[in-house]
Amino acid sequence: MYFFVKFITKDGKTGFDFIESQSYTTLLKKLQQDQAIPVDIKVLPAFISKIIPKGQGKVSPDEVVELMESLHLVIKSGLPLYEGLQELAKESDNKRFRDMMLYIANAINNGQSLSTAFEAYKNVIGTIILNLIKIGEETGQLEVTLKRAAEFLKRTITLKKKAKGALIYPTFAFVAVLGAMLVWMIYVLPQMLDLFKSMDIKLPALTLGIIAVSNFLSAYWMYMIASIVIFIVGFKILHKKYQKVRLFTDKMILKIPVVKEIISGFNIAFISEYLRLALVSGVPIFNALQSLTDNLKNEVFKQALSVSTGEVSKGSQISSAFSKTGIFTPFTVRMIGVGESSGSLDSQLDLIAEHYYERVNYYAENIGKVIEPIVLIFVGGFMALVIAGLLGPMYDLISQIK
Repeated sequence: MYFFVKFITKDGKTGFDFIESQSYTTLLKKLQQDQAIPVDIKVLPAFISKIIPKGQGKVSPDEVVELMESLHLVIKSGLPLYEGLQELAKESDNKRFRDMMLYIANAINNGQSLSTAFEAYKNVIGTIILNLIKIGEETGQLEVTLKRAAEFLKRTITLKKKAKGALIYPTFAFVAVLGAMLVWMIYVLPQMLDLFKSMDIKLPALTLGIIAVSNFLSAYWMYMIASIVIFIVGFKILHKKYQKVRLFTDKMILKIPVVKEIISGFNIAFISEYLRLALVSGVPIFNALQSLTDNLKNEVFKQALSVSTGEVSKGSQISSAFSKTGIFTPFTVRMIGVGESSGSLDSQLDLIAEHYYERVNYYAENIGKVIEPIVLIFVGGFMALVIAGLLGPMYDLISQIK
């Protein structure tokens, strides 16, 4: 639940904040840790709580990696987790991150396990990492598991950054070009066309078509922008609310050349990397597939994993289950099949993850070279059309001057 809290700091200054806490008792302990004296505390209604940005979301993935690595070192050094977390909290400049570590430290001090303490922050660390911590506690290999979790997060964060970076460039390129074309059509072209109208020249069909488009854009550009904004907002709402909309959108995106390679490469690398981590950490493969299904963003791959999980539960091998979905590449299916036959599935999954990591990295570094010809063709086609529409009237105008 969320609380609205007015408080006085140790410096005597008044302030307020929206704080998420399990109970009044936990909230008071938290304020005590921050050396803040509560003046007024109010519980916020559920509908208001939903529109407040969650403080958990402000803990960055890089900070989660830092936390996993720090916990690994704390356990390795023999320092009690409670003391280690308290020290780590003092060093953090991020209030939300510091609050999270203090909450976990207090939960451990009250007798809870590390995985149980992290349950309140599973939206921050992710279900995958939470399951790994549980397995580490059960097997007595928490130190090793935390190190593996940090390495996994590092690799997937880098992969996400590469994939996003690769997709941002073409989006920016086409939006910039389209914007320049619209400005040219709305402000520049009408001035040239007014000249033709004043000279009473017979205009060809192509020129008349350009004039009609230019006039339409000039008259209704504000309505068009408003319509686009409404469409984007409406689409985002529908996309967030309905799984069918997300599935349809993801299917369409996976049909776009180059973009398909980036998204497919990222998801296959992510899936392979986690399955490898699950195997070496002792997580049952069926549980690993279920956890992956809940943590994937792409609905096409999520659906494929859901089908694969059902096939594995019936006794099928992973390679056979993946093959039936039609989403995973033949290379992926073949490598997993070799790993299952030879008993080296973890090393084969590592090779698959590395292969697709390099592919995404290649596209990220070379996307500009791929997109530039398309942009040039797009711009060149537009300019050729405009020039063709202007050459005829220009020739007639020059003839009249002679």
